[in-house]
Order: sequence, then structure tokens, then C-alpha cells
Amino acid sequence: MTKDFKAYYSKYGAWIFLSCALFCLVAIVLLSIFWVDDSALIFIILFSMIAAVSLFCFADTIRKDGVAVEIAENKLVLYKKDPVVIPLTDVWYVSVHNGFGSFDILIKTQTKKYQLHCFIKEGRKKKEELICLLRSKGIKVDTFALGDGS
Repeated sequence: MTKDFKAYYSKYGAWIFLSCALFCLVAIVLLSIFWVDDSALIFIILFSMIAAVSLFCFADTIRKDGVAVEIAENKLVLYKKDPVVIPLTDVWYVSVHNGFGSFDILIKTQTKKYQLHCFIKEGRKKKEELICLLRSKGIKVDTFALGDGS
């Protein structure tokens, strides 16, 4: 089995979610101690919801381990909850977020769309490798970066 491309999950993003949750918990404690008026209650509720979502995202991200994306034997494999195997001959369009941070990819075939959003090790390098490999196989690849001013 020849492997043309392989990208591994990274736990880096999980720590961002945990730090966000801890920041919200500290804000809740400070708002509770220095209660000024009833408007503090709105912020306590808001920070509580943000902390809960951040802790959920932390738990979801920290448990991911191993290979995230792989191209082997002319098949693109997305390792989600259940692995998704897509023959490269079926892929007609790929969109890759080419900015710093998470690995966001959208794959379109004639019948379905597949998406993967995660943090991977050596993200920038792996994105460039994937883009070059897919283009060399004749697949249309578009890249985009959010918030870069262009």
C-alpha cells in the first residue's frame, strides 16, 4: 500500500478551548465577587454558556488521535468518527482553507459533499502538500483565507 499523503491530528487546538473555558470561569468568579448591578447576571449566564461550549470542544478535540487525512492507492480517506473513503477519480472539486489555524477542507463529488474541520500537526506544510498533490492528479483545488484583507 503506497501512501502519497498523511496528516495527523494535533492536540494544539484543544488547549485553546481549555484556556477559553478557564478565562470564562475566572470572569464568572470575578463578576460574582464584584457584583455591581443586575446586568452582571447577564454576563455570568453568557460566560457560563461559553465555558460549557469550550469545555465540550476541548473534550472533543483532545480525544482525537492518529491520522486525520490520508491519500493512498488513489483514495482519499477522511478519518472522522467513521472513516470516509473517496476514490480520487470521483473527486471533482476541493476547497481548502489556507490560513493559520485549523485544517478545513471541503471535497465535492458528483453526488456528495464531504467536510473535515480539525487541527493537524504541521498544518501549513501539510496543507501545501495536499494542495500540490491534488493539483498534480488533475483535481481542481481552490484555497481561501478568511480575514486576510483580500
